[in-house]
Amino acid sequence: MITGAFFLFAGLLSIPFVSAETTAPQRVIYNGHLLDASGDAITTEHKIRFSYWTSTDYVSGDVTATGAINIGATEYGSWYEEHTVTPNSDGYFSVELGSVTALPDYSTLSVTTLLNLHLQVEVKLATSADTSYELLDRDSSDDTVDRSPVRSVPFSLNANLLDRHGVGTSSGSLSFLGSGGYLREAGTLANRFTIDADNSSGGTLYLRFGASLGKELSYEQDNTYFNFNDDVNIEGNITLSGLINGVDITTLAAGSDQVHLKVNSGAGLSVNVSAGDYRLNGNVTQYAGASNQSVTDEATNYVFLGSGGLTIYTSGFPTGESFIRLATVVATGGAITTISDRRVFNSDDRERTIVRTYAPSYEGAAYEGDGSNNTGQLYVTNSGAAVTNHYVWTSTRTSLQDYDIVIHAEIPTDFVRWGTTPISLNYRTTSGSTVYSQADIEVFDTAGNQVTLSGDASDLSNTSWTTADIGFTGSPTWTTGSGFLIKIRPFASHSQEVQLGHVKIRQVELQSE
Repeated sequence: MITGAFFLFAGLLSIPFVSAETTAPQRVIYNGHLLDASGDAITTEHKIRFSYWTSTDYVSGDVTATGAINIGATEYGSWYEEHTVTPNSDGYFSVELGSVTALPDYSTLSVTTLLNLHLQVEVKLATSADTSYELLDRDSSDDTVDRSPVRSVPFSLNANLLDRHGVGTSSGSLSFLGSGGYLREAGTLANRFTIDADNSSGGTLYLRFGASLGKELSYEQDNTYFNFNDDVNIEGNITLSGLINGVDITTLAAGSDQVHLKVNSGAGLSVNVSAGDYRLNGNVTQYAGASNQSVTDEATNYVFLGSGGLTIYTSGFPTGESFIRLATVVATGGAITTISDRRVFNSDDRERTIVRTYAPSYEGAAYEGDGSNNTGQLYVTNSGAAVTNHYVWTSTRTSLQDYDIVIHAEIPTDFVRWGTTPISLNYRTTSGSTVYSQADIEVFDTAGNQVTLSGDASDLSNTSWTTADIGFTGSPTWTTGSGFLIKIRPFASHSQEVQLGHVKIRQVELQSE
């Protein structure tokens, strides 16, 4: 505590709440009455320093040796400013706190800081050094009470409320906009929440889940229906009064032609398939149905009708034959947990998967070096073990040398989509280390852009004949009737070899009438 020859009688008006946008002035009016130790008015020029603290007690470490505010002090409230005032003939003066240094943003201060905020006031002659500042002690009889608390005026207490309602999630509470301007949780609505309450939107209305997740429930007013942009899992019953894909569900009955080929749970780890006719590759089969067809536990089982009749795989639906999807069946813990109907009621059965095989020397291939480290020998030979011709790339150099084999292929005019495994390459290296031999694969779409690949596309190295399966990701351009490129780049050194066999391309096409 510091005592001195000054007495100050003062008042604070309108302690503001500061936020990002407000119409409230961001300053505080401070009215003071400055008297000397004899009670006479001080009318000469003085400096007054105001500062915020989180305790009532002034200690010596709150100012530096030069008399400056110690902004590193534990209880410092992150704000101070100085005013030069000349009181009137009665010693009165008025200043605006925050006019020199902006007041803190109260919305960023913790509750503990706000409830313990105190104002410290110091006075000195305008011409004196900062070490001359004297603390205007709030209570000279108590060494621990030196600063004045910052408190609310009576009606400002209602600033915590709006028409006596506070922010929260309980009944009667107010919601508010959080970061990004989004409506925060406000509790449960008793009846309904209305989007486009004023009917001003003439397009699609959206209800979004997660900014980056981007899952939406939308209603298209022009088409008068709802859209979900992801899968829907319904654990209860569904009651429908409309059509499903144009079919009136109320007309469906067990045994009718609308439920033919349907897969249902059987006993334990088995399924039953109802009877029904189907056409595959132009041939009609009168299928009598099947009972207790075993499925594999702890796996997804793919049920389909193919060239061998009813078949169940765990590796996925086939890619090398025509087939009819029936269902996917998930079995877990010794029981069937999910059956997903994969039948298509409206379909064109002219689709077929075409596999095009390129055997060395690849038809229409071009050969090129990339301008550096291309020293080696590329030739075609044959392998009795693999029963096929294959390329050999080898180099005697001690650093990896490479060469490009570029296949030009075309997207047929009846192209529908790529097969499950669009491209596969049969290969072998004489060394199991990529330091001595390896191969990479690149694909360029019909627009000439490099395609992002999935699967085994780079650093291929295996001393046994191996198949690398490659898929496409992203959004490549595949224009029917246009060409695309498959670039295979073998690397070799130290007289090791890269051997390249068949390349297979799988496409789903429409069979011509």
